[in-house]
Amino acid sequence: MDRNSSPTMLLLRIRRRLQLLLLLSAMATTKATATSSSSGHASYERALVAFKAKISSQSGVLASWNKSTSYCSWEGVTCGKRHRWRLVALDLSFQGLAGTISPAIGTLTFLQSLNLSFNGLQGEIPPSVGSLGRLQSIDLSVNMLTGGIPSNISRCSSLSVMIIASNKGLQGSIPATIGNMPSLVVFELPNNSFTGTIPSSFGNLSQLTDLSLALNYLEGSIPAGIGNNPYLWFIQLSFNNLSGLLPPL
Repeated sequence: MDRNSSPTMLLLRIRRRLQLLLLLSAMATTKATATSSSSGHASYERALVAFKAKISSQSGVLASWNKSTSYCSWEGVTCGKRHRWRLVALDLSFQGLAGTISPAIGTLTFLQSLNLSFNGLQGEIPPSVGSLGRLQSIDLSVNMLTGGIPSNISRCSSLSVMIIASNKGLQGSIPATIGNMPSLVVFELPNNSFTGTIPSSFGNLSQLTDLSLALNYLEGSIPAGIGNNPYLWFIQLSFNNLSGLLPPL
C-alpha cells in the first residue's frame, strides 16, 4: 500500500486541513471585529464632532474634544468596559452649553444615558433621538428648547427615565405613543408649555413609579387607567387646566 494513502496519513491530512480552516476562520473573524470596531470608532467621533459644531458657547468642557486623543477620554464621554470603543453615556450637564442639539446624536447607537440638563440649549429635540434603541435615561431639563417631543421617541423601547423639565418653549401635545414604552419608570415633564390632554395610553405604563406633568396647560380629565398602576407612588399634575374627578389610585 502507498504510504501516502495509509489511514494514518489520511488522518494527518484531514487534521491539517481542519487546522488551516480554523486558522482562516479566526483570521476572518478578527478582521471583521477590527473592521467593525474601526468603523464604529470613526462614526462615533464624527457624531461628537458634529455635536460640538452646533454648540456656540460652552464653559470650556469641550476643549478636550479634539483628535489628538481618543473620544473615550473626552470630557463628559463614557465608553463601555467590555467594548471600549462603544460610547455608552454622554453627560454635559451644568456646562453652560448654548446652541442646538445636533441630529448626529442619533448615530450614537450604543448610547444608554444622555444628560444635557441645566444648559442654554435652543431649538428642537431632534427626531433622530428616536434611533437610540439602547437609551435608558434622558434628561434635557432646564434649557431653552422649543417645539415638541418627537413622537418616535417611543422607539427607544429601553428608556426607563425621561426627564424634560423647565423648557417653556416646549409645546404642543404630549405624544400618545409614549404610552407604548414598556420600560418607562420615571416620566417628568413639569414647567413646560404642553397643551391638549393627558393621553389615555398612559394607563399602559405598568412600570411607572413617578409621573410629573405639573405647570403646563393640559386640559380634560385624568385617564382612569393611571389609577390601575400598583407601582405609581408619586404623581404631580398641579397647575394645569384639568377637569373631572380624580380616579382611584
